[in-house]
Amino acid sequence: MFPDRKFSSLKRGALLASAIALALAALPAASRAEVREMRLRAGTSQSDQHPDYLGFKKFAELVSEKSGGKIKISVAPGATLGTDVQMQANLQAGTQDFMSGSPVTMAGQIPEVSVLDLPYVFRSTEEYDKLMDGVVGARFNELMAQKGWIGLGFTNNGFRETTTKTKPITKWEDFQGLKIRAIQNPMYLELFSTLGANPTPLPVSEIYTALETGTVEAQENPLPQIVFMRLFEVQKYLSLTNHSLNSVVMLVGKPTWEKLNDDKKAGVPVNEISPAERERFAERSSRWWRNSPRRSARISPTCTSRS
Repeated sequence: MFPDRKFSSLKRGALLASAIALALAALPAASRAEVREMRLRAGTSQSDQHPDYLGFKKFAELVSEKSGGKIKISVAPGATLGTDVQMQANLQAGTQDFMSGSPVTMAGQIPEVSVLDLPYVFRSTEEYDKLMDGVVGARFNELMAQKGWIGLGFTNNGFRETTTKTKPITKWEDFQGLKIRAIQNPMYLELFSTLGANPTPLPVSEIYTALETGTVEAQENPLPQIVFMRLFEVQKYLSLTNHSLNSVVMLVGKPTWEKLNDDKKAGVPVNEISPAERERFAERSSRWWRNSPRRSARISPTCTSRS
């Protein structure tokens, strides 16, 4: 059984996308009449059950409604438009407009982003939110803009946990010799190599098949992804390692940004969410989590304590 947890951040991505859309699309009637027709594309590597995807769907609905149907945004889940790295390149080239994904996959172009997923840097999602809503998030927005990405806001999917097929992780020594899928980032590869594991970098869209075929025997992800990807079908143990916080960034490509007129641009960069709205979406995510399919995995204790 997977644990019944409340993730206050789980729906923040969906809420942020909705807030962006409201601000982007809430133009005066006179300005709305001048909006030209646009067909835009958004993508995420997450499934069509994940908040990232649902947030973009709401984003698309609101933009269509408030623009009088002139701006249409199609949303592609499950890495249909490519891995995070490929979608980042798409945004830079102007062949895709919006995306959400892990900022640490930008490390090849912005090495500084790796600090966001360093082990045990954050004690809570609230600590992360406060940091990214301030000067740190602003600095990363500057770095991303230099590379052709406009940041719409940072969120997170909770702490990353470890699932395994043959044994639980109850102490760090249990990683010895473990064939584990790792995110495509040098920091993660070094982390698991240091623990004695054999990490294999793979995009999220290939995890299930890699586990099913035995290419790897373990993986690590936030609990929402573990459920939505149905990894309980090919993994036996869930170990609550809480080893890093899974950061998420929502982006628009610079070519798309430059196509938008000033009225539209004025409403796009939204990174403020009222406490009431955060609580409402937290309650909804908790209810959704309780109703998610949870089978066959055994819970093992965490291998470290957090004060």
